Amino acid sequence: MYPAIRVRKSEVESVRKSLFQHRAVDGERRFIRDGEWVEIPIREGMEALASEYGELVWQKRPVFKERPPAPLEMIKKDLSVPYPELLPRKWELFGDVLILRIPEELEDYRHEIAEVYARILGARTVLRDSGGIEGEFREPVVEFLLGDDAETTHLENGVRFRFDASRIMFSSGNIDERVRMAYLPSRNEVIVDMFAGIGYFSIPMAVHSRPKKIYACEKNPVAFRYLKENIAINRVEAIVEPILGDNREHCPENVADRVVMGYVGKTHLFLEKAFRIIKDEGTIHYHETCPEELLPERPVLRVKAAAERSSYEVIGTSLRKVKSYAPGVLHVVVDARVRRT
Repeated sequence: MYPAIRVRKSEVESVRKSLFQHRAVDGERRFIRDGEWVEIPIREGMEALASEYGELVWQKRPVFKERPPAPLEMIKKDLSVPYPELLPRKWELFGDVLILRIPEELEDYRHEIAEVYARILGARTVLRDSGGIEGEFREPVVEFLLGDDAETTHLENGVRFRFDASRIMFSSGNIDERVRMAYLPSRNEVIVDMFAGIGYFSIPMAVHSRPKKIYACEKNPVAFRYLKENIAINRVEAIVEPILGDNREHCPENVADRVVMGYVGKTHLFLEKAFRIIKDEGTIHYHETCPEELLPERPVLRVKAAAERSSYEVIGTSLRKVKSYAPGVLHVVVDARVRRT
């Protein structure tokens, strides 16, 4: 059986919008109408949230949408290469820029592969992910396979992000966390984003939650240029103030109701600065990559140790998995409610 919620026909549009914001609607099934009532299909695991909007029901005979041919099936029909089973099954598509990982066995066919993937997926430029990310600014290591311009505008959760995909990392694996942060109840808060990048967290929060103020600090001058551009194109200049420089030197202190630490390179070294930024009481969102065998203790203990050194106490924590970072290593976030002692 498959979960759904039952609502009156007059409520469908408002409920649908709310559930889409939480990524709770099951896009594989159709809405089922029965007189004045409609069943909205929801994803498994979202039952508790969805039941707040209507009556939870279980469908014995769900109606599934007809699926068009999968892009990979179309690609394989148009490509004649040895080892077709090694063709990329996953990819990153940001706006009209496509990023592929191509195995060494298909090296001689990389340009032909790029052309077919671009045509089927609607990309203008194709980059090959040839080395992951590197350096303090976590810059992608890529090779141009098609086109010579990787600047694009990517739409996500009603927010437009402008960036150069050959110079700026954008992790699609973090989308659920970006969506979650966008809808936190922060309307009257002052927020400091210590690692703003191009506005990954700052701009969705400004667009959807409309807090009082966000200070968005970014050290990388290339990312900072796009941060300013994204603030403008999303029309949140009145909320988001961009700050160029090292957050340990340039972020304002004792101002924040909420501190966002959305970086995973030795983030624990910045915790004491976060406690200087927070007011007497507030919430810190601390990100870390951690071996699974050290969870949940290590990230929480690091926050508590920094709190004690800073004359604060941790009065509540929750830990969430953001994504798998490497074999046996998870990217997690600790939401810590803190108070000055």
